[in-house]
Amino acid sequence: MSTEPRVLLLSQRGLAPVISRCCSYELEDLICAVDSVDLAAPTYRHASGELLSRAVNKLGRRAPWLRRVNPGIRPIEVSRDYALFFAVFQFATDAVSLNALRGWRRRCATAACWLEEIWARDLGRLQSQIAQLREFDHIFTNCLGSVDGLAKATGRPVIYQPPGVDCLRFFPGTPPVERVIDVFNMGRRHPDTHRAFLDLAQERRLFYLYDTFKGNIPVQDPAEHRLQLANLIKRTRFFIANRAKANEEGETARQEEVGFRFFEGAAGGAVMIGDPPDVASFHEHFDWPDAVIPMPFGSTEVGDLISALEQQPERLAAIRRASLANTLRRDDWAYRWRSVLDACRLPAPPALAVREAQLNALQVTVDHIG
Repeated sequence: MSTEPRVLLLSQRGLAPVISRCCSYELEDLICAVDSVDLAAPTYRHASGELLSRAVNKLGRRAPWLRRVNPGIRPIEVSRDYALFFAVFQFATDAVSLNALRGWRRRCATAACWLEEIWARDLGRLQSQIAQLREFDHIFTNCLGSVDGLAKATGRPVIYQPPGVDCLRFFPGTPPVERVIDVFNMGRRHPDTHRAFLDLAQERRLFYLYDTFKGNIPVQDPAEHRLQLANLIKRTRFFIANRAKANEEGETARQEEVGFRFFEGAAGGAVMIGDPPDVASFHEHFDWPDAVIPMPFGSTEVGDLISALEQQPERLAAIRRASLANTLRRDDWAYRWRSVLDACRLPAPPALAVREAQLNALQVTVDHIG
């Protein structure tokens, strides 16, 4: 690998070290591991920086000149040339951080951004942020239902990219670690289903794992958080996975998207249960039998479902093998980065092929996992 970095990567980790963004920081870590990268991770000058960012984003709708204001972020001078500028945003409002990066567009031959979440219903109120997205040559988004609207609003090519996962981190091993967690219900959940699982755990002495905190809390180290999550999922028998923001249909206007949970559950070899989105992107990426065992969002009939599945060990083993094999083959972050490089017409670095070879080697071992 060349010692001269060819990629300038803008990360929000210094501005928002919170739990919901650790998935994106995992993507960034993969890019830094396989490519030659300079990581720009700006921080706020003072504690009120986050509030100032929100104000700039809100007021920028009425006063376009505010789009160029730096909301208290320590500036970074881009002092050399790069083949690619790559920004990872969870939301379009993250684009305000570009105002702290001096000279980035002039210094970078090609510019692309990865936009994790943007709902079609919000495009009209995000004019300030969309104006900043027009500076990119390519826009990648995890929201298939927003691709056409975002392309029209920005005048830029917008490419759907599904979420990904660090498959090497989530792989359960050969032989696999013991699955000591009976049910793992992380993040968003329906209160009725949660109560039913609590009762079931008490009745049958199951290990039911769930979050006891509320909100988007800070993490000490994003990589350590992802490592802990991987260690939990690879030790889980049944993993609850529902369509993105299933409990907030008002926020999405019923736009269905494939969330990170499906990729994480499959990469850890857990049997997924839940209410997946009925959209082409889901059916394309989770096209094997029993990829997700159907359970309506809000269902309380959890005991009968778990009992029925426990009586079919061969079926459960087949689900685990299929999930692992398919995820290793197409859903590692390495494949997402290769897609970005292909779109930007940049050659793949040698280390990317090395990682893909590691993923291929693990696929051979999956048949021996019960």
